[in-house]
Amino acid sequence: MVEVYSTLYIVEADIIKSILENNGINCTLWDSHIGLAYPAVTLSKGIRIMVEEKDYEEAREIINDYLSQERKE
Repeated sequence: MVEVYSTLYIVEADIIKSILENNGINCTLWDSHIGLAYPAVTLSKGIRIMVEEKDYEEAREIINDYLSQERKE
């Protein structure tokens, strides 16, 4: 799996994960719970959204579309 996006916010990570899955892309959140035990790790690395390498380009496009819509609002 490859990292397609990272964020400091679990809510944003969950939203992006849902959007990707709704578009048929399997993904996993890495480091989403480590912040409970080691907050500094989450702040330095963020929550990483991982996808299969074959889905990377499509996932990036979907995430970019989502982020551009968010900035408009």
